[in-house]
Amino acid sequence: MKRWTALFLAAAMTAATCALAACKPDTPPEQFTPRENATVTIFTTNDMHGNLSGDGKSVIGVVQAAAIKASTPNSLLVDAGDATQGASFASVSRGADVVRMMNEAGYDLMAAGNHEFDYGADVLLENAELANFPILAANVQKDGKPLLESSTVVTTADYKIGFIGLTTVSTATSTNPALLTGVTFENEIATAKKEIAALKDETDALILVCHMGDNGNAVSCTSEQLLNGLSQAEQEAVDAVIDGHSHTVEDKTVQGIPVLQTGVNFAKLGKLTLTFTDDEAGAKVSAEGEVLDYEAAMSYETTEAGELKAHKVKETLDAINLQQDEILGETLCQINHPLFGGYVCYNYVEARVVETAYGDFVTDAFKYYADQFAKNEKLSLPVVAVENGGGISQSLPTWHSGGTNVTRGDVLSAFNHGNLVEVLKVSPADLFAAIENGLVTTGQDESGLLLRKKVSGSFLQCSGFSYTYDPAGETGQKVTEVKLADGTTLDRTDTEKKLLLATNNYVSTFFPQAEKLGELGGEDILIEDYILYLSGLNGGVLDYTCNYGRISIANDKSPETYTVKLRVLKGEAAQANQTFTLSVDGGKAQNVTTDADGYITVTLSKGAHSLRLAETDNYVYVNNYSGTGVAAGSQEEPDFYTKEGYYCFYFYNAEE
Repeated sequence: MKRWTALFLAAAMTAATCALAACKPDTPPEQFTPRENATVTIFTTNDMHGNLSGDGKSVIGVVQAAAIKASTPNSLLVDAGDATQGASFASVSRGADVVRMMNEAGYDLMAAGNHEFDYGADVLLENAELANFPILAANVQKDGKPLLESSTVVTTADYKIGFIGLTTVSTATSTNPALLTGVTFENEIATAKKEIAALKDETDALILVCHMGDNGNAVSCTSEQLLNGLSQAEQEAVDAVIDGHSHTVEDKTVQGIPVLQTGVNFAKLGKLTLTFTDDEAGAKVSAEGEVLDYEAAMSYETTEAGELKAHKVKETLDAINLQQDEILGETLCQINHPLFGGYVCYNYVEARVVETAYGDFVTDAFKYYADQFAKNEKLSLPVVAVENGGGISQSLPTWHSGGTNVTRGDVLSAFNHGNLVEVLKVSPADLFAAIENGLVTTGQDESGLLLRKKVSGSFLQCSGFSYTYDPAGETGQKVTEVKLADGTTLDRTDTEKKLLLATNNYVSTFFPQAEKLGELGGEDILIEDYILYLSGLNGGVLDYTCNYGRISIANDKSPETYTVKLRVLKGEAAQANQTFTLSVDGGKAQNVTTDADGYITVTLSKGAHSLRLAETDNYVYVNNYSGTGVAAGSQEEPDFYTKEGYYCFYFYNAEE
């Protein structure tokens, strides 16, 4: 990009002033002195999802990011969205504590991600007011007026750098519509064209900060499609794209423009270097991007100023964590065996693909309170409940907790969207359609693995009924049977019969014909109350057993059994020819012995199982339908961690 520089204009003004003042002929005008290779460094984050505390092994964290920025002259720190929702650190204050930490770390700006809207537009505005930096969303309006700032210009090293924020229009459907009353999302390309035209002649460099990503299956417009949709002149005006949303690592160029995205959960840090060269026509800029992995970011050379900044940021972070620990660390009960769900193993999102124990538990909670609602309202309709797989983010307790306590933080980590549980009156036809909406399978292989091009957050966990579907069935016609708990089979064309359905108010949008009868309360509070209720009946211990069978596969190709190999390590040493105590699904323990390579071989019935070695105080989850713990490529590193000094637990397909 080019803009008349202040230096050149100053020289021209000096000459003009001399002419007006009748300067002596021998007084030379001030000469233009170009600066060569001046640099501005922009460090970038995206999709932090409240993971601001470094963990010493994979999460860089806000303390180190602040130290790096403070150690680098002429640097900025920019986020591409989804910072204020996710981990309990974010959820407990509805994003406010994340904003406080970003203030302390010295963030210069961020784009609003779709999850910034999870608490509602009003809370987003409160967080924007709290921020010492602008939150940008050029294509978002409320009641016909801009909700947030569209762009900002930051002057660094005497150069004006413009930033335009864009939020994916898919936010309108991925976020609870009840929280978006009056909010509209305008076309990203059309908005970018308008904002580029407004800023290109006023800045030395122009950056698009996009929460759009590179997954064309999830959004209608990716950042790459955005750039390709611009004219050549508009492309020449854009110097770089800082991206987010798809949780992928992007380090590429599109139309010669660098595009950066750093994955998810602060595992990486983006670094965008702008190099400026002045001439009498203006400032020319070149941009180069790179993504720093954990090791590179943690070993980044920091200065004394950086260390002082890190110390101050850590003090603030520790103070907030201390305040939150009192809330999140409160123990609700003990648990006999974990309820798996959500992210179990890396990118395997169980509740979006298969029935899970936590999904059964949560929908049982919804049904329990909906039964009470029906009794109080004197309603005699059948009561059912559903929860979308995308609404379950963790297991219970969170799989890395390494203990048997269930805390308030465990619940909040899994249910962090701020949803309400509602009671609806729906028809069987409505229920069939909602189930079909979440089925994205394309078939099943001979091992039972469900084939799919993607997973769906709309996949429904259920209580009060069961359903069967054909993975290879035609889209919209995969469900072969829906049966109530009393054995009544429902008709997919029946619009007359009525059911009482409990679900969160995001899933309510899957039922456009439904009649809303009431609300049961906040989702996380309801689940917490159900945990306290059940554990209170059992001396403070939650002993919930999932028998599965609520979601079945028609024409199932799975063999009746499958085999896994469990490797037992202590440190890095395989524990060969040793005997351990193994239990499956919380059942009776049995003695098992490792082979010469430290492996135990276990044969299991088809479906999901949790296995535990008593000596490790550690559980492992396997499922031949989702592929977790079984499918090749899922064993790149330990899946579950135990107390220091105890045996670690790996698992592999027996045929590998």
